[in-house]
Amino acid sequence: MITIFNHTFKTLSQNYYDKTIDSIPFHRLTCSCGHSACLNRHAYYHRSIKTPLGKIRLRICRVKCSFCGTTHALILAEMVPYSQIPLISQVYITGESLTDSPDYSSVMAVNPEIDESNIASVLRQFNCFWKERLLSQDISLTDHNNLISQSFAFFRRQFMQIKCTPNILFSLPT
Repeated sequence: MITIFNHTFKTLSQNYYDKTIDSIPFHRLTCSCGHSACLNRHAYYHRSIKTPLGKIRLRICRVKCSFCGTTHALILAEMVPYSQIPLISQVYITGESLTDSPDYSSVMAVNPEIDESNIASVLRQFNCFWKERLLSQDISLTDHNNLISQSFAFFRRQFMQIKCTPNILFSLPT
């Protein structure tokens, strides 16, 4: 998996995803085997994301390494691997949990696609896997760009990514 980080958070849409993927200099992408300039578009799959504007279905691009044959999904930093809940919503939910009385209704008002079971799942994952990690490295939830870059730097995965699938951060040139 390769996470594309463009330093600006925008509302997820197929158009935004396609424009971001089309702007990638593919010759600069690196495979998990360590080789560069070896990844080519291979296939696509669909993934649902629960956004404040409703549930959207994104067509996700996969690339294949011509050297080792490994395939990687190209996802945006706004997405959390293996989750339908976008990063911004997960940050909001976990930030609310740090207050004395987390209010599920405020989270559901911001993103009506998310229900109580989604919130409980995010909080459970955060408390089990991420809370102590963030505290140990003094990583704040308030600066999203720093949260993403520090999560990759210290833990080699996107914030709230639970599965240990290799994930490479690729920052688009600004």
